Amino acid sequence: MVYNSFQTSILTRIILLVVNLMALSYLIIRQERFFTIIFLALLVVIQIILLFLYLNRTNRNLARFLLLLTHEDTSVIQWKEKVEKTFRGLHHSFRKVNEEINRIRMEKEKGSILLEGIIQHMEAGIIVMDESGLIEVINVPAMQALGINRLEHVDELDSLQEGMSGLLSGMRFDSGNVIAYRRAGQEESHLLVRVSLLKLEDRTLKIYSIQDIRTQLEANEIESWQKMTRVLSHEISNSVTPISTLGDGIHMKLKQGRYDKGGRLIIGKDAAKDLLHGSDLIQQRSNALVEFMEHYKNFSRLPDPVPGKIVLSDFFEALELLFREDMKKAGIRFEFELADPTLAIRGDQNLIEQAFINLVRNSIEALEGRNDGFVQIKAAKQQNLHVSLEVHDNGPGISPEIQSQVFTPFFTTKSGGTGIGMSIVRKIVVMSGGTITINSESGHGTDVTVSLSLY
Repeated sequence: MVYNSFQTSILTRIILLVVNLMALSYLIIRQERFFTIIFLALLVVIQIILLFLYLNRTNRNLARFLLLLTHEDTSVIQWKEKVEKTFRGLHHSFRKVNEEINRIRMEKEKGSILLEGIIQHMEAGIIVMDESGLIEVINVPAMQALGINRLEHVDELDSLQEGMSGLLSGMRFDSGNVIAYRRAGQEESHLLVRVSLLKLEDRTLKIYSIQDIRTQLEANEIESWQKMTRVLSHEISNSVTPISTLGDGIHMKLKQGRYDKGGRLIIGKDAAKDLLHGSDLIQQRSNALVEFMEHYKNFSRLPDPVPGKIVLSDFFEALELLFREDMKKAGIRFEFELADPTLAIRGDQNLIEQAFINLVRNSIEALEGRNDGFVQIKAAKQQNLHVSLEVHDNGPGISPEIQSQVFTPFFTTKSGGTGIGMSIVRKIVVMSGGTITINSESGHGTDVTVSLSLY
């Protein structure tokens, strides 16, 4: 059994106090020995005072000991002796507690250092900002993207580019935003910024991820131009080569012709027929080339979107009315699925309508010749403040090889097709701040999903 001097001392003092109180009470009741009564009364008061002083001194020693123990002070050794005299084994117990606290503290510090290292080594820039605009965390890639060495408050960005702080503070959460940003003495950069919220007890923090996508945009732009150049070269070659061949043929026939005494060319009936047919073909190919270039100009001249509220119930009703007769003639079942009739998206009514007219038209063409054709458009709210609009048909589907080329301008597998329908659709969706994906398998239909911002 561990001997505890504190308990013994308290117990001894209480016993002596009780004995004196009993003796004092006895003498008061007997009314004897007046001076003894006064002496015992003073002794009781002194005992009570000494008991309180002892408790206070013990509490101070214990508090001092714990404070030194927490801070790992070397003077804890002398206080250990004092405390050990009163509380046997207490130092060892609290030492174990202190070691556990230090272990937890070290783990937290290691976690903080690890998190700081991860943030600093991320390729994307990270900025953590509180509600007042104070910067809690900013890593090196973020400072490099913004062209700064330090940042303490978001308002400091206004000195680099006017309105930058307001632009960041007013961004929608969980959505990508592309910002044109010009660093001092450098070319304009395009920054992709995403924002999310973090609730930390009673605080709300904004986390910004920043990526300089100029290089990526330039690479994508070069790739797009290469694809477009290949398609343009192919289409122009398809028109120019026959024209050149026909021109050579006409030239040879004219060269081989006979001339009369007046120097006039004499052409036989068959040769004249061939020349006329050749000139008709040249005219057809020339008109086709002019029409192709007109389509190219239309593709590159889409108007800037004017965002507004598009109520999907009204939008679907307009689409149904537009295609009612075409669907009836083609024997295609046309359906809509909208769980919430109040659901609305943010976009340009005319451009979004044009995009979906192209998508539905593609589905109708894919179902040509089928008697069980089915086209469905359904809308669903997503968790990231977006709405997905899916156009589904049960047509023959698209092979993976074709899918990779679907959005390439002027690429088409249809006879007489222009190849700009899907390119225009994607351009409209991207201009509206959305995304478009295609999921299709040969023989299993096609799903085209457009994701646009919730209004």
